[in-house]
Amino acid sequence: MIKKTTLLLFIFQIFLGVTYAQIPDQLIAPYGPPDTANQWTKYTIPLTAESFNIADSIFQAAMTNITSLWIRTEMHSGYDLGGLDEVKVGDVYSSYFDISSESWTSGGDGTMSYIQSGGVNGGYLQIEDWASGDWHYLITPFSWAGDWSALIGQNVEFWMKTDKPSYAADIRLTTGPVSRLALVMPNSSTVAINDSVLIEVGVDPVPTQDVTVNLTTSSATCITIPSQIVVPAGQAYATVYATTASGATMGCQSVIEATSSGYLTSRMTIKVDGYAGINDMVSGQEVSVSPNPIKDVFTIINTSGKKIKRITVYDIHTNIVLDLKGNDLSNANIRINDQPAGVYLLKMYMQDKVLTSKVIIQ
Repeated sequence: MIKKTTLLLFIFQIFLGVTYAQIPDQLIAPYGPPDTANQWTKYTIPLTAESFNIADSIFQAAMTNITSLWIRTEMHSGYDLGGLDEVKVGDVYSSYFDISSESWTSGGDGTMSYIQSGGVNGGYLQIEDWASGDWHYLITPFSWAGDWSALIGQNVEFWMKTDKPSYAADIRLTTGPVSRLALVMPNSSTVAINDSVLIEVGVDPVPTQDVTVNLTTSSATCITIPSQIVVPAGQAYATVYATTASGATMGCQSVIEATSSGYLTSRMTIKVDGYAGINDMVSGQEVSVSPNPIKDVFTIINTSGKKIKRITVYDIHTNIVLDLKGNDLSNANIRINDQPAGVYLLKMYMQDKVLTSKVIIQ
């Protein structure tokens, strides 16, 4: 039986005089390269048939079913390092990477890291050449797929930088099914010595049967991870912990790779730092969260002498679940109710900096 949405799309395409066979699997529009290496450059690509060098009727039909946006970040034939920040697609989709990778993933021969500072206005995505002979890309979250017809005539906007701007790259809108994996961390791509970090292993489209995903680490002396995880039928993801290896040294890093037959590979880089979940710590580690894990009430113990004016708590999907403001929230009892057990990100806004901490709700 034909689904109603499929039938309507078919009728719409007949109206335009377009068949499925005429719609390409990818719509490609060029951009770049930047004039200067390692300098953030803004690009604006109109969502028009002209930008993608395709007939208007085919473009309109293709935009009814966009499955992903790929931004090629490689502009050099050898090793290179790129960055992406502040992506907007019309007035519907946006990612600013202020606190996390926001469920973006890498594609091709790149490995992605979330960097908390150094972007246009804060964090950004870094992608490093994995030297497998393919180009590398950064790919939008699964949730951006859908009917983009209303976005025709609007723009794809983003900031990009690369250390080797040798030639132009492109953006790609996929129109057909793309079976892919996604490795997602709730905040930064770092983990402390003797600590672990939660990773979400996503599968798109949602599988009708269990999917076994193979996981590898490029440096088992730095980061360890289970060799396999099963994403159950009917679920979009499963979670697993990556752990610092016994004897891991400060600054070591490992590339985690997820593979499964019939799916595009996903990679991410995890680096070992020394702050046990707290980034940009004030001198002497004068700020801490107690208790952690949290049941329903916690306290931010602050002996730095600087006021904490605001705190926010984010879940693994970067949704704000708690947002409090005050003259000084230091050493106050803070209640957080009705949240599922799991790992969350706490941000503490001080007078001259923002601290982040991984917290666990039981």
